[in-house]
Amino acid sequence: MQLHSFHNKFLARKDLMNTTLLDNPVWHALNSHHRHLAIRGKIAARYQLETLMAAAMSEYNTAEFTDLKNLVETHEIIGVMGTSPQAGPDWEILQTFQVPQMICKELKHTEPVNAVPLTSADVPDMLALVALAQPGPFLPRTIEMGQYLGIRQDGQLVAMAGERLHLPGFCEISAVCTHPDYRGRGYGGALTAMVATAIIARGEVPFLHVVNEVAARLYEKLGFRFRKEIPVTVLKRLA
Repeated sequence: MQLHSFHNKFLARKDLMNTTLLDNPVWHALNSHHRHLAIRGKIAARYQLETLMAAAMSEYNTAEFTDLKNLVETHEIIGVMGTSPQAGPDWEILQTFQVPQMICKELKHTEPVNAVPLTSADVPDMLALVALAQPGPFLPRTIEMGQYLGIRQDGQLVAMAGERLHLPGFCEISAVCTHPDYRGRGYGGALTAMVATAIIARGEVPFLHVVNEVAARLYEKLGFRFRKEIPVTVLKRLA
């Protein structure tokens, strides 16, 4: 209880941090904790293949997209997060949408579950669970972005959650999902809280992006609060 109280007081002080980094989280992750996962141009960057199909730049103007073109294969599809881009004629915009971003203001106490760290050996099972539960993007090398926890029942991976975008002072919780046959047991909330606790223990603030209202209500119960909507654009590089 004392440790939990300390975490809450620490997060309250963290409110003084520069949360504007979260307006362009991919860019700040690729230029800090995930520099080793980046493919870099002169003024643009992207994640390595099979890690995360996302690219970023500081201003998202035509010149930066011209630089990004050299990092993306013809007809490859990639996403950018942070602002409405000025992509230019080399790109086809396939989809634009707003994703709600939430930040943990005060982590509520949640009983931990019997979870285990997941490794590269677990990736086939993780990909199978993601394909079934559809929590959002998860690729064969996404596990290299941070720590993932999972719950197994009779050897089957039935729930998981982990860390994705990691930037100065903040770490994203992602891939929170539960097998349909095991929902309603509190696995998603418990795993989210366990991942968040580890992030807080490092002196960082957990944040996440919400895929639906059900998930948003779960995260609110854990102490996450809406920060703002973040623009996301999915593009295809033309020949």
